[in-house]
Amino acid sequence: MSQFLSVLLLLTTLTLTVCFGVAAWRQSAGRDVDITATIWHQEGWRARPSD
Repeated sequence: MSQFLSVLLLLTTLTLTVCFGVAAWRQSAGRDVDITATIWHQEGWRARPSD
């Protein structure tokens, strides 16, 4: 019985993870959100230049 509950808990956790992941992916895909970062090649920790 303990093994059955462990497998059930694992499957429930994986299902919820996939559901929340898909929901977050679909919500972020609906908007024009740029999640990529630009790496500034500068010496030290200076602030990036303003555009």
